[in-house]
Amino acid sequence: MAKKRVGDELQVKDKVVAAVDLLGVPAGTRGKVSLVNGFRWVRYRVYFDNGADLGSINRSDLVLAKDWTAPSEQTEIEQGENS
Repeated sequence: MAKKRVGDELQVKDKVVAAVDLLGVPAGTRGKVSLVNGFRWVRYRVYFDNGADLGSINRSDLVLAKDWTAPSEQTEIEQGENS
């Protein structure tokens, strides 16, 4: 049985995108969560599409892939709203 998602917490196998530049991983790089660890400070291990394998990543540094909007797309959306 699948575990229910609790709040903003990610789960193993979630597809994510690096929201900020990480060591060897530019912002916007896609990856998959391979480990969720911790109680008070939940952190993640992610295998990224560029071959990087990083651990101890904070949730604020990751975005679910389905929620990711590339910065160039965001700029276009904002410009359209201001027209």
